[in-house]
Amino acid sequence: MNLKSYRNLKNILMLTCIVLTGSSLYSCKKSGETTDLTGETVVKINLQGVEAYTENDGNTVGQKQGSAKASLASSNISDVQEMTVPFGNGCSIDVVLTNSSAAAVKKGLVAASSPKVAAAQVTEKPLDKDIKYKVVVYDNQGTYVTEKIYSYGGESTAAGIALDAGKTYTFIAYSINSTSTVPNINNQNKLSSATLDNISGDLMFFTGNLKLNTGVNNLNVVLKHRFSQIITTLTMDPNMTGAITKLENAVFKPSHSTANFKLSDEALTYNGLNNAGVLAQFPSLGTGLRTVVSSPSLLIHPGTSTGTLNLGTLTIDGETKSNVSIPNVKINPGQKYDLKLNFKTCTQNVTSDGLNWSYPETTSGGVKGIRKDGVFYANGKTIERSFTAPVADYGFVFDITELDNAFNMEVNGVKLATQEIQFQNAGASSKQNIQFADGSKYEGTNVETNGRIGSIYGLKGTATKPLIKLVISRTGQVTMFGSKTSGGELYPLVLTNGNAFNTFPWNGTQSNAVKVTQLVDGTTVIKGTGAGKKKIPCN
Repeated sequence: MNLKSYRNLKNILMLTCIVLTGSSLYSCKKSGETTDLTGETVVKINLQGVEAYTENDGNTVGQKQGSAKASLASSNISDVQEMTVPFGNGCSIDVVLTNSSAAAVKKGLVAASSPKVAAAQVTEKPLDKDIKYKVVVYDNQGTYVTEKIYSYGGESTAAGIALDAGKTYTFIAYSINSTSTVPNINNQNKLSSATLDNISGDLMFFTGNLKLNTGVNNLNVVLKHRFSQIITTLTMDPNMTGAITKLENAVFKPSHSTANFKLSDEALTYNGLNNAGVLAQFPSLGTGLRTVVSSPSLLIHPGTSTGTLNLGTLTIDGETKSNVSIPNVKINPGQKYDLKLNFKTCTQNVTSDGLNWSYPETTSGGVKGIRKDGVFYANGKTIERSFTAPVADYGFVFDITELDNAFNMEVNGVKLATQEIQFQNAGASSKQNIQFADGSKYEGTNVETNGRIGSIYGLKGTATKPLIKLVISRTGQVTMFGSKTSGGELYPLVLTNGNAFNTFPWNGTQSNAVKVTQLVDGTTVIKGTGAGKKKIPCN
């Protein structure tokens, strides 16, 4: 072989090696082993949570009733509705409907080669673990490219979506808040015709356009609810006695059975009406509760301000009512509402006796105690005041504005509690035996805030916002409330450490003998007003 032929053969072999090497690299790229040499990119999904659609968000959700478009109910209607509904026989219901949707969120759509990307500014809450959702990709012509199903919480270990760098794609993400299923898209080949049909679950949706960079791109996703949710809370005013012992067939109307959702413009088309309505699901009442909170009720309906909640059967404070209707409930697609029904009884005072004693600690013969009306009472002794409550057919209320540190009562010779009710954590004469129903304690932790509640003697109430409220029902049942701050909201109190309320022999047709007692334990203070209550018609 001559030298020229040898050189030609060498060049051919080298060219062959280069071609084979390039072919191998291309194969590696397609298998996902490298993206750096070819321009392919991978999109990683970061589902940050879900937030409720807000009325002031400019990305208005379209609605259709049949084939005709309809706008949302006017967005300038107040986000808080208040009304009073008559409940009969001296009772009424204060109704407050609040739009609790989170503030609008900027879509968290970010392409970056670094996993450290800006997060969406506000989210309502994370999804429950393992909720399934689907991500669908369309190219810039609206043609279907690919899709992938994810389980919330498993995104970090899930494979990314391989696409082409430099191109712009439309990303669709949706879920029905289920851990088992995600509905399929009908006519998915073109975004312009793609729909989700006959959806009856909690539809959540996200869409956005994104131009991809070479390498790893991180896609932040925040889903938005597309149907309405209402959480219903029934409470009893502190001045009302008894409990909620029966609550059946609470139903919202109107609502549709299902809806269709168009991906391109997010328009909703509502299918047949759900004539039975949507149940508000409440927990078991046991022997009775004073506050009852429902799970979210899902309503599938265009914007309206004429919805209703019908309480089929309700027994409260020993009285049963049927078909109590709460009118004018506002419903807008994608909104989340808190509907609060506060039941109260209308009363007037038939007597009002003030209690206003405050005795500093003193010493007599080396013994600590107080001096009342010239008489020395050593620590551990009891002081008292008696008065007569005239006929009161709805029981008795004692509002305490200052207390240091304990008290008890008697009605017609029967004690309020089996032991002196001690609020101080380290009383010299008795141990603390009362706390808030949520587990919070005076001179202890506030479970709500994880902060600290001050000592009872360091707090003060007012005539309208007492520190302690004691309510004796017409049947002699006792409920008690306390504030965690001066002039603050009242919360239910419960007795502990072996203490318990007695049932009083309250007489609704005759006068009652009332005695307030207080165990001396250093400085001894109790200020407040006791009043018999008579039921009257509500205005």
